[in-house]
Amino acid sequence: KNARPQNDVEINVDPVIKGFLELNYEVPFLTSDVGADLLRVCLLHCDALEPSSTTAELTKQLIWAIQTSEENQLDFDDRTLLQLIQFCLRDVRGLELTQLLLSFHALGTLVYQNSHRLEFVWPKLFSVLKSCLEVNEPNVAVRHSALKVLQALTIRRKSADEWQYLSPTQAEAISALLIDGVANAIVSADELMFCKVLQASMKTLLNMATAQVHLPSNQVGYLLGWLRHLTFLGFPGYAQRPIKNFDLFPSPVCHQLPQVDIKQGETLVRDNKPVMRRYRGNKNTRKKECRKNTTGGTPTGSHGDSPSEDSDAGGGSPSRVVHSQAPWTKTDSSDSEMSDVDSPPMPKPVPDATSSNVSPQAMVARVKSAKAKVRQLAYDTIRMLLLNIDKKERFGYVLNFLPQQSGSLMRSTEHTLILSMLKDPSAHVRSSAINVLKDFVSYSKNYLILACESAHATSFTSISEVMAIVISELHRALHLALLAEQIPIFLVPLLSCLYLLIGASPYSRLKPILITEMCYDLKALLQNNKYEQVRVGALTCFGGVLSYQPTHAEIVRCLGLDGDHWLEKLCIEKLSPSCGEVNQVKLEVLQTLALLVSHHFTHCKDVFNLYIQALTSSLADPYGPVKIHGMKLTAALAKQIADLICGEKEELKGLGCELGKKMWKECLFQGMIQCCLQSSLSEEATEHGVREQQVLQREAFTALANIGAEMWDDLPERNQRFCICVLLSQARGNTDDTAAAAVRTLAFFCTYPCVAQDTIFLQDVGEVCISLLNKKISTPLKIKASWALSNVCDALWTLRNTDSDRFDADINTEFYTSLLRTSVNAYAEKDAIRINAVRSMGILLGMGTSRYLSVDETLTRKAIEHLLQSAAYVGARFFKAKWNSCYAVGWMVANAHTRRLLHVPTAMKTLGDNLMNCVILKVQIACISALDQLVDCVDIEPDVRLSAFTSLVQKAEHVPSIKVDYKELKHLQNVKEQLSLALVHYIRVANCRDHYLDKMFHQLAAARESVELLLKSAMSCADLRVKLDELLTSEKGLQVEETLPNTKGHLRQAVELYAFGI
Repeated sequence: KNARPQNDVEINVDPVIKGFLELNYEVPFLTSDVGADLLRVCLLHCDALEPSSTTAELTKQLIWAIQTSEENQLDFDDRTLLQLIQFCLRDVRGLELTQLLLSFHALGTLVYQNSHRLEFVWPKLFSVLKSCLEVNEPNVAVRHSALKVLQALTIRRKSADEWQYLSPTQAEAISALLIDGVANAIVSADELMFCKVLQASMKTLLNMATAQVHLPSNQVGYLLGWLRHLTFLGFPGYAQRPIKNFDLFPSPVCHQLPQVDIKQGETLVRDNKPVMRRYRGNKNTRKKECRKNTTGGTPTGSHGDSPSEDSDAGGGSPSRVVHSQAPWTKTDSSDSEMSDVDSPPMPKPVPDATSSNVSPQAMVARVKSAKAKVRQLAYDTIRMLLLNIDKKERFGYVLNFLPQQSGSLMRSTEHTLILSMLKDPSAHVRSSAINVLKDFVSYSKNYLILACESAHATSFTSISEVMAIVISELHRALHLALLAEQIPIFLVPLLSCLYLLIGASPYSRLKPILITEMCYDLKALLQNNKYEQVRVGALTCFGGVLSYQPTHAEIVRCLGLDGDHWLEKLCIEKLSPSCGEVNQVKLEVLQTLALLVSHHFTHCKDVFNLYIQALTSSLADPYGPVKIHGMKLTAALAKQIADLICGEKEELKGLGCELGKKMWKECLFQGMIQCCLQSSLSEEATEHGVREQQVLQREAFTALANIGAEMWDDLPERNQRFCICVLLSQARGNTDDTAAAAVRTLAFFCTYPCVAQDTIFLQDVGEVCISLLNKKISTPLKIKASWALSNVCDALWTLRNTDSDRFDADINTEFYTSLLRTSVNAYAEKDAIRINAVRSMGILLGMGTSRYLSVDETLTRKAIEHLLQSAAYVGARFFKAKWNSCYAVGWMVANAHTRRLLHVPTAMKTLGDNLMNCVILKVQIACISALDQLVDCVDIEPDVRLSAFTSLVQKAEHVPSIKVDYKELKHLQNVKEQLSLALVHYIRVANCRDHYLDKMFHQLAAARESVELLLKSAMSCADLRVKLDELLTSEKGLQVEETLPNTKGHLRQAVELYAFGI
């Protein structure tokens, strides 16, 4: 810079630039401002020279050297960047081949680092690249270099929020350029360079697809057809077919698809990273080749140096310089042209695309590897393009890659995804094909579930039959692939794909042979394969089979659940310490056993001793996660046993008690569960060990929560006290998730009838909940504490109804007031906590007497205000709070001590409005129950009672107009039954000499048809039939028959039908 001419004598800067090129670029020595000044000075010297001058050539080499160095990369301002790009583009089409390729290399480094800042130079840059990809361009190396620049132009930088990646017009122009300049035009006798051009084109498409750029439908179909053609480039045994048109259209089957929402598939996590895989080559060999090239060869920086061939960039590259390479020249497996031969970072300088020093055998291997790379990239690009397409179009396009005929009818030479997955010699291509198949299954579950095989001949093939054929072919292909795959690590993606297919296949409508062959393959892998990941994958697939609903007889038979129980025996064998199985397989075994228990417990009962062995082995295992999953298996067994005991059949209840006694008393409480509940860590325990013990305690608490009232009551008192002490201690602990599990278990215990009589336990749990709700804790823990508090209140109300004297003696006013105050304060929390607080306040006010309510009347009135406010909520968001508050209003009305503090007409109006206007049926049921409570209140004014009855009659008139789906039919029937019971209850309780009774009958007569229809539809309720019969036989019966003449006949008919069990 200081050597600027002071006179007319020109100064040659070429030696200075050559000196820069000879520096060691692995050492940082340039800053961005100094480097930018250096390059600007070089540009000043080049302005007066021809673009083909030596100075310009050396400057481009210097740009390449600096920008490909990780230690000396420069951040240019917009003005300098524009000058450098214009310098590289200046008269680029008029240069010689080597200089043109050098310009593209320098341009590529600038574009790669600044692809998000090229909006100002986009038209000129794109026009130059377009000219290099025209049909009349004879040199393939020029095409390849232009495509590498185009590939760099489509890279999305991390600062994507600050700029628009590619406009729709630019993306469409790039894809059209690839179609016209590559797909339709590229023909080369040099197969290696031809493959490089194809790879660069697909990487450009892959960049745009990864950035979720949407392309026009006509371009997408053409590109998918072209990529499908490339998936068999160089495929052994298949000659390349000349194709005139690559257009691919969605399968006509997609027009039969129903309007279903594929939420499950769309919620799958999409990896925004490219699907290219890292190449793990021999690093020592690569370093030796790099070292060999740095010490030998021609001197660098001389005027006569010609750019050498870059194995990745294709064509010329700058002279050899020693520096650390940036991503522009560093290549992963997607950029590496060879999977078996490493290429040095800078190839030997040769003017053409092929090397004369490579033996014919090595060249054949390179071409073969390059074609395999093309096939792999084709599938990777297809996968990413399909993810940006509409659901139905995606499904229709993928069907073009899958066989839609049965195996015997399918042509053996048909180019399908299945053929690549089975017969491609490259394991990476097979893996990429499997990834496309996995995406198809994941995103098409709601369409595959339509599959149904039919033995009847039809005039057309329905969507269900096509889906059945596709599923059958996929099962057959995966069966063959599992048998043929020789590389164990590639068995894992096959098993992962099979697991997804199992979850999407309706086996009850398909041939049973699918399940038989699949279970046979999985059993062989589980028994014989020595790689733990493969055994884990096989067990995962077994878990998918076990989770299939409804239960399929073929699944039960193949897994031996009704015979020799080979699956359970094999799993128990792998848990045995003598087997020496790895921990990862043990974890999967325990999860498989838990699924067996959850979905096939009727068969598990026969070999319950095996599950006891599994619990014994897993809970005694020194590896923490195995203990945790063993406790999860315990929780699954406990839930099934509790459900068995709560069933209606007496023999099953006895069997459940026997199994529960064997598991809890004879196995777990012999010291195993005590060790899991107590913290046995030393002071030197690591943070990971502490956390592991906390998770184990949490799972143990979950298992205890599933024990059930009968088995809990059957435990020895010492075991009960031990569990309660641990739970109360951990509920006050500092770990929120462990405390939440302990509080949840205590809340379940409060629902047991035997525990509800223990006032000391209820007060202990209540004090824990009060303490937690008054502290700053996590929201999930507060939700559990508020729910436990409401269960404590419910247990206290049960005690109040069964033994009021004991309740008054053991529950003091201070504890009652603390419960009410905590509930009132919790009302201000989030929705889930508020819902539980409303329930607690309603129960406390419903059972409160003047002794408890008079302690703090202000607090009581505030609780009443909160309940009326919740009952008046509008909107579906607060329906649970409204539901609880409507029940609470009924409880307060029924309680004479609370009723004096409540303005009953206002409460009745709120209930009536909810009954008529709220669309949620559960809220309507709560309102009917609350209005029904008013009947037995003697001190209520008759006008208020008549108003409530009027609301019920008006609701009876509106019931026929209620429209619900099948999920709410049971709630609608409950509305009808409760409403009928309430109307009958009002008539039964009314005084015969009361003139309000005449008004009630007058209202019933006005709505006679609606009321008779309501009563007829609710006759399935036994209580209604009994109470209606009592009403008709009473002194009011004659008046009822006059008002509702058809009701007696409906009752007689219902009694006869239900008497004979019709």
